[in-house]
Amino acid sequence: MIATLEEEPLFQKAYMPGEKEKIVTGEIDGVKWKGKIDSLNLEKRYFCDLKTTADIHKKIWNPEYRQWQNFVQAYGYFTQITLYKELIKQTFGVDCTPFIFAVSKQATPDKMAIKFTSGDDVAELSYAMTELKEKEHHMLAVLNGEEKPTMCGKCDYCRSVKHLTDFVSASAIEVE
Repeated sequence: MIATLEEEPLFQKAYMPGEKEKIVTGEIDGVKWKGKIDSLNLEKRYFCDLKTTADIHKKIWNPEYRQWQNFVQAYGYFTQITLYKELIKQTFGVDCTPFIFAVSKQATPDKMAIKFTSGDDVAELSYAMTELKEKEHHMLAVLNGEEKPTMCGKCDYCRSVKHLTDFVSASAIEVE
């Protein structure tokens, strides 16, 4: 991933000067959180996160919202970004602008520099924090073994614990 981005002037300018793998901690509604920022530039008030995805432009079906989404939305990166923003603010007292550098896993990798500054992005970050606050106590209970996780049925974990219990109609198989 770094090799794909190394020759990019924007990557050199934005990602390389920051402090790498900076630990940030904080608390949201009584739940303690910890994160590791890929590149943090407190002086210029921004941070960068690195992401890989199969295809930057592939649409991904979200059954919860019943809509197609891009990889940032579908993989919960709005939640991660808003959490990082909050933890940086709690740790250092600085409000930072987030950026993602994404690289695809294609034979010839695609790459993209992503910002979160449009009105839609700001609204989605705000919604992600609201949703995080609603779900964090359940997440903590799952981590503590007090509650069962909500299964999506498609991620690595769900596939690893899946058992065949019944037949599925051939015409009802979900596709993405």
